[in-house]
Amino acid sequence: MDYTNRPTTRDTPEVDRATCCQLPNQTEDICGRPSCTLPCTQPLKSYFSTKSSSGQDKDNAFFIETSGNGALSYRQACAIESLALHNPNLKINVLFTDVKINADLDTVQQLMENYANVQLIDIKVDEYMAGTLMEHWYQCTNWRKGTYHVNNLSNALRLLTVYKFGGYYFDLDIISVRPVTSYRNFVAAVDREIVNNNVIHADAKHRFIELAIKDFVTNFRPDLWGNNGPALIFRVLKKWCNSEDHKSLEYVSCPGFNVLPAPSFHPVHHFEMQKLFDEPMANETEEMAISWLTEDVVGVHLWNRMNKDDPIYKNKTHPYKRLVRDHCPLIFSIIPEIF
Repeated sequence: MDYTNRPTTRDTPEVDRATCCQLPNQTEDICGRPSCTLPCTQPLKSYFSTKSSSGQDKDNAFFIETSGNGALSYRQACAIESLALHNPNLKINVLFTDVKINADLDTVQQLMENYANVQLIDIKVDEYMAGTLMEHWYQCTNWRKGTYHVNNLSNALRLLTVYKFGGYYFDLDIISVRPVTSYRNFVAAVDREIVNNNVIHADAKHRFIELAIKDFVTNFRPDLWGNNGPALIFRVLKKWCNSEDHKSLEYVSCPGFNVLPAPSFHPVHHFEMQKLFDEPMANETEEMAISWLTEDVVGVHLWNRMNKDDPIYKNKTHPYKRLVRDHCPLIFSIIPEIF
């Protein structure tokens, strides 16, 4: 079965956005190179539908898979299921970039057959960027040559997506543990000195996200990890909130935008990541071993970049296994003994 929600198609043939003529009677492409021949087609007004299956508007949420393999791992699928489970009124859009989605995977089948609020969408990034503040960066800079090019494309797309459609963005290594929809227009702190861009909410065309996109384009560094992600968010927050004090950001509520405190999505700091894998002591219950999972926690960032190659055993009793078992039960039912 094909579960993919494919983007709107155009009636006219697609033209290479990198080399087409930007304006009538001009011979320059978007990068300022002369001798273009074909005129650019107009960007699609509606790239894909964010309405529910009943045709009603819902709040949107987005995950973005930029690795190019068209697949969902068990860990990624767990993040998606947990959000769908705890937020049935969200329309959850999982975007795959420039690749056909593998609909035969058990992860894909479990999600699509059991969660009506999830749709998988394969997007063409050239078309997705067309006519936006990021198109020149995408077509004309050397971002593809950087060590972190996949991450930087993800950093760009999350900002652009939230700006275009409004809604929530989540990294694919965040397990949701309770509803998120009461929180709006925010990013989340990691600690009292660091904010992250792994979870974002903004209304469509929000001025904060527009400023973030402009900063991304102006201050882009292909060689510096974090510069185009968390550090960018902090740069914009300092201007938006008129604050130079790192330590105040965790508790700040700026006009029209917020920084949620660290426990909201980072109850376990990456310095203490081992807590996710520690078995309870002989005199501890599961609840004691996971005492950091308080009512203040909305989601748990699992720091996949640091532990993606570490095996997780289904028969263990550590917090990571419990999070998967309790918050993505269908995916848990199909995962192998080691995942």
